[in-house]
Amino acid sequence: MCCTLNPKTHENLIQHLVNIEDAKTQLIDNYFPGVSVQRTEAIEMLDNYIAQLDSLLQQVQVAENADPQFPMVVVGSRVTVRDMDTQETFTLRITPPFQDKFDSDDVSILSPVGKALLTKKVGDIVHIKTPGGAICYLVESINL
Repeated sequence: MCCTLNPKTHENLIQHLVNIEDAKTQLIDNYFPGVSVQRTEAIEMLDNYIAQLDSLLQQVQVAENADPQFPMVVVGSRVTVRDMDTQETFTLRITPPFQDKFDSDDVSILSPVGKALLTKKVGDIVHIKTPGGAICYLVESINL
């Protein structure tokens, strides 16, 4: 067993997996309509994400008193990260790209930061190439 989830988090994760499987084709077609390297990479990213969620669900235990912290970054997670250069700590919310309204702390799963954080665990160090330069984050906590 990899971890223990409370019943609400477990149910939310199951529903999230169903939703992402249902939305995958539409998301790919909307954001990557033609044959391209980006489309292939997005399909691979989503397939890997779905496989990791499915694997996690097969390994978890469910308990009422489980810690609400989540074992890996998923769409909808609030991820607290520490910038390894500046030591600044901040929280990002990982969002789907088709969201109607974005807040300043929202990061799409299609952005370099969103792609890099997806499926990471607490303690992971993430190196990200962004248009503004390279950044390095330590994942400190994950909550739904």
